[in-house]
Amino acid sequence: MKRAIGAKIWALSVNVLREAIRDRLLLILTVSGAVVMLFSLVLGKMTVGGQERVVQNMGFWVLGIWGLLAVLYLGSNIIKQELQRQTIYLLLSRPVNRPTFLMGKFLGMLFVLLFTFGLLAVVWLALMQITKIPLTPQHFWALAFIFGEWIVLAAFSLFFASFTSPLLHNFFLVGITFLGHWSNDLRIYAANADDLWLQKLLKTLYFILPNLEALNFRDAALLQGNIGPGLLMEGAVVLFGWIGCALIAANLIFVRRKLL
Repeated sequence: MKRAIGAKIWALSVNVLREAIRDRLLLILTVSGAVVMLFSLVLGKMTVGGQERVVQNMGFWVLGIWGLLAVLYLGSNIIKQELQRQTIYLLLSRPVNRPTFLMGKFLGMLFVLLFTFGLLAVVWLALMQITKIPLTPQHFWALAFIFGEWIVLAAFSLFFASFTSPLLHNFFLVGITFLGHWSNDLRIYAANADDLWLQKLLKTLYFILPNLEALNFRDAALLQGNIGPGLLMEGAVVLFGWIGCALIAANLIFVRRKLL
């Protein structure tokens, strides 16, 4: 039984990957990210004594923003297209139950994101070698948790796609991303706010939004700061905790959704 479910999830995920490989827009997105990274070499030469910082900053920026763009593009139509083509009714009548369908789509998204992230990361690491910037463990921890953020966004993308339109999906996902990185600021603003209702609102947002800054080790990589076990543990808890919550919520909603 478990093998059968695993085979169905695998088949669905491979199909997502195949469709993504044939998608020219996703290829253009990946290539454009690599081109922007290469442009950092030009900007670095125009900055006196700042090439190392420009190359690193540009690489981290592209890996962050392009992850959001990739998830927006993949997730906004991952269920909507199946509904429009009416292939979802054929799939769910096989039997492929709804949780299996969602997990197959999620795993497929992870394959596509891993492929995109891998290409961009290789380009960036090559630029680091070309400019003779020393690689440290902090760089690799930063890369690992940037991809972790991509996975968190993919889980939230599936959650929003399970009950909203593509437009609302994109709006909510962008909001989650930026507010998640401002999570610590929300807590500070709440502590300093004079209005009681504003304090409650900001505190509520702080607790219900994922703290994506816990996954951000870019400054430590740039400044060669220490990343202790406590910070890594906090990042891992935020990462796996929010992925689990988003996927559980997506399944609970999608199982009860009327498709006809």
